[in-house]
Order: sequence, then structure tokens, then C-alpha cells
Amino acid sequence: MIETIAILPAYNLEMSIHDIIERTKKYVDLVIVVTDGSKDNTAKAASEAGAKCPPHTNIRGKGYAIRKGIEYSKQFNPKYIVLMDTDGQHLPEEINKLLNFIKEGKADFIVGSRGMGKINTSKINIFGNLGLKIISFLLTGKWLTDTESGFRVFKAKDLYKLKLEALSYDIESDLLLKALHINLKLIEVPITVPIAVPGVTTKDGLKIGWFKMKVGLRLKIKGE
Repeated sequence: MIETIAILPAYNLEMSIHDIIERTKKYVDLVIVVTDGSKDNTAKAASEAGAKCPPHTNIRGKGYAIRKGIEYSKQFNPKYIVLMDTDGQHLPEEINKLLNFIKEGKADFIVGSRGMGKINTSKINIFGNLGLKIISFLLTGKWLTDTESGFRVFKAKDLYKLKLEALSYDIESDLLLKALHINLKLIEVPITVPIAVPGVTTKDGLKIGWFKMKVGLRLKIKGE
């Protein structure tokens, strides 16, 4: 029985993906690695480490990879799904810290909050994240310490209800807005970020902000 699946988007991580998979396998029943857009042998390395890899395409984008991984996971009928970045900023060793809140029935989805823990990043990224948090608050009425974290755990049945559309770094906003729109209960849990996080570019941050406003207002007005 496959109870818990981890979905990991990976771009050109041939040299490091084996380690992250080995560490993740200790806490989940199956690891799915989506390597779309990669130019190296990330898919081969991931498969050799025991992960399942959907057929590779040259379409690049974190949102596309996450959505593809979610769709691919449906054939295994899991109960829980973990979403986690593979660049080293998320620790597989903290999966159970998030997962247990859902297993105990305390929430429908969990966000691993960098804001509640300790994060090393630039002042401009801290300022940008604040702006995105304010936009999220205005749209949802819910103040969160970290709206952009990629470390999340969902009940699979609830995740499959979300009509996701993001193709890039706006996937975190897409997941958050759609989940709150259908009244899924959210809990933030502090996570450790062991490396300095470069964050998205200012241009990408502006795109995320525009995506939030566009989707959030549409959900409010049309209820889609």
C-alpha cells in the first residue's frame, strides 16, 4: 500500500538528486521526481536512486512540474502528498514534522514556514516576500508567515480537487489560493532552512504578485 508520496521537481540536478531521494525515501512510500526541462541526466540518476520519473519533456517550469507530478501520482491512489524543493533548502528529515499534523487530523494541508524558523536570504527578498504576504492577506483575509514556501503536505483527495493553472514559481500561490478558496484548513509549521536561499528574481516576484491578484480576484468574483 502506498500511503504517502513525495513529489520533487528537479532541474539539472544530476549530481545531487540521488542524495535527496535516498533521504526522502525514509519518510514516504514513493518518491516521484519530475525532471522536465533538464539538460543533464537527472532523470537517469533519479531512477537509479529508486524514484519514479514521468516521461521527460523539454517544457521547463516549476508549476508545470508540480502539476505533472500530481497528475502522475493519481495512479498510485495515495492518502498524503508531500511537495518539496530539491535545491537543498528543504530537509527530508522534517517531513514527519509536517505530515503528523495531518495524520492527527489537525489540518487539511500544511505549509512549512521559513518565516517561523530561520532563513538566510537577502533584504530585497525579505521585502518582496512581505509584499506577497500582504497581497495574499488582502485576497484571503488570512495572515500567513510564509505564502511562498515550496515545502507542503496535503491530503491527496483535497489536492486533487484543486484546478491548478500555474506554470512557474507562481505554483505556490496557485496552491494556496485554491486550497483556501475551498476552505481547506491550513496550519503553518516552522522548518529549518540549512542553506542561504537566493530566492526568485525581482521580475519573477512581480509575476507572482500579478498572478496572485489575477487569480485571487477571479476566485472572489466568479467563485471558480
